[in-house]
Amino acid sequence: MKIKNIYRLGALMMFGTALSACTFLDTDPQIIPGEGYYTSEKKLQYGLAGVYGSLNSEALYGHYYSLQISNADDLCYYANYNSTDTRPDRYNHTAGTAVIYDTWLQLYKGIKNANEYIKGVEASTIAPEDLSVGKERYLAEARFLRAYYHFLLAQAWGDVPLRVESATSPNPEDVQLAATPQEEVLKWCVDEIESIVDDLNEEVDETPSRVSKTVAEGILARIYLFMAGETVAEVDGLPKQEMYKKAAEWAYAVIESKKHDLNPSYDQVFINMIQDKYDEQYHESMWEAEFLGDRTSADKWTNGRIGDLIGLKSQGGSNYSEWACNYSYGYYNGSYSLWQLYSEEDRVKDDTYKEGDENEGGYNIAGELVIDKRRLWNLPGYNYRGFGNTDTGKGQEITYKQGGANVTRVLLQEKSMYKTPWVYQNKFAMPEVEGLDQTVENAYNPGTDAGQDDFIYEPNVMCAIRNAGKWRRETIYEKQMSAKNLYTTINFPILRYSDVLLMFAEAVNECPDIQGLYLARAKEEFMKVRERAGIETDQTQLDDPQAFRELLRNERGRELAFEGLRKYDLIRWGIFVDKMRQAGNNIPRDNDGYYNKTYTNFAAISYGNVSERHIYLPIPTKELAVNHALTQNPLW
Repeated sequence: MKIKNIYRLGALMMFGTALSACTFLDTDPQIIPGEGYYTSEKKLQYGLAGVYGSLNSEALYGHYYSLQISNADDLCYYANYNSTDTRPDRYNHTAGTAVIYDTWLQLYKGIKNANEYIKGVEASTIAPEDLSVGKERYLAEARFLRAYYHFLLAQAWGDVPLRVESATSPNPEDVQLAATPQEEVLKWCVDEIESIVDDLNEEVDETPSRVSKTVAEGILARIYLFMAGETVAEVDGLPKQEMYKKAAEWAYAVIESKKHDLNPSYDQVFINMIQDKYDEQYHESMWEAEFLGDRTSADKWTNGRIGDLIGLKSQGGSNYSEWACNYSYGYYNGSYSLWQLYSEEDRVKDDTYKEGDENEGGYNIAGELVIDKRRLWNLPGYNYRGFGNTDTGKGQEITYKQGGANVTRVLLQEKSMYKTPWVYQNKFAMPEVEGLDQTVENAYNPGTDAGQDDFIYEPNVMCAIRNAGKWRRETIYEKQMSAKNLYTTINFPILRYSDVLLMFAEAVNECPDIQGLYLARAKEEFMKVRERAGIETDQTQLDDPQAFRELLRNERGRELAFEGLRKYDLIRWGIFVDKMRQAGNNIPRDNDGYYNKTYTNFAAISYGNVSERHIYLPIPTKELAVNHALTQNPLW
């Protein structure tokens, strides 16, 4: 049974129990039954749904953790310059910021649910013949999730309480628990997962929403890499080089399982998430937070705002049934630093192209224009904001040079109805249309004159403010019309196979002791990610460990942009503050027509707020008020 169905069953089963404490439509599993309840496999599934439930909350992967806390990095910024809130993605948050407390609370709720479930299942006397799989399978998933929730806490907050026992009474003293040092929490996480990894399902048919053995192996690689990083103290008896070795070995186990591969189409990986489809051929998306519906009814409840808050801006139109893109605030933009990674860094270039040439860095050794396929998907040359005034019939005139001559065209389109090219100072990305009438009466309409896919994307227009397009709500993909509905069915990736390949290559490059065994293979797997993107690689970058390190770090940014991983990469590499400040100072030249000053200046302010204190989140004020054994993080 796929976990979406498990989650729905768990939600419905808990609904009556939770009704008195929650609003009518709140169907999140609230209570995990205790000893004596687990007498059938269906009940084991019900309880497990409650352990998974935290992943699908708005406080975790639906919004707060995935976007506000984790997605503000040197390559992505929050672009609502009218907001005056204290927000983690603006780095003006405090210990009292509600988003931080809600995320902390949801993670410990997941841990509490796991503890109670584990205790109840261990005490159950259900007969093995009444189960399709052993009871150990269910316990392994719950123990993995408990460890994963602790990992997220230690990664974001540092020293945190390690709660591995279920509270036995409502006594306030039960909450009094001091923080365990970060490195000890992380060591407990890997020990716990390693102890149950062989009990997890070896097949991947139920992924990407349910944990399998290869998911656990990939997450072990992630945790070991973080433990090997600059900000985590060394564990006694486990030197940093050993952590890199362990990370490489666990990532290699995923590769050798041969259960996952790269989808030849980078776009399709995310189209599948938008459409809530399982890729049963490649299984590149190994683990996702999955969302049920759009909140239009109790059986279509969801907590996900992926695509709504992060997506292509689309906020208007006369008839939503005709929209080409469902409602989206489009609050998260790619930075100029991300644009440069796609368009300028680590590319094979023809020496005849000099610094400052138009599209410099976009050409291969033969002088042919080549665009990273990931840039086309993640930073498209359009959104759905509309052009001109459709009420008055007055369009926006755009004049540009074509074949040495000035050409004027008129753009007039309703919001949300057609792709709207980015335009700045008469520089823009739009198709060449033979015989296009230049008058306002026949203004350019990409829906009727040229189709939806004829845009020329290569101009560097508005490259510092383009919306993050990874989870776009275009109706051709989303397959539903929801007007101004803030909640979506779009899934969020927790682990992808391309990440495993990059982790493997990085761990091998950082551990000389295993390079004789793994280095050639690491480069081979790394190059698969580059080759899918369609860009050429200077092979000398692979031969020097320092150059390969920089290439690997950049490649993680290009491949995994907007997936909530970059911030923690920068932290473990020990370059978080420096990179954030560099991004704030990295603004395109004014005469290039590259950017909108309002957005880029606002981004610079957010980046400028970053200091050493932001390597960790503050312990929430409300938590300190009830758990007196805790103390606030240093610098907060």
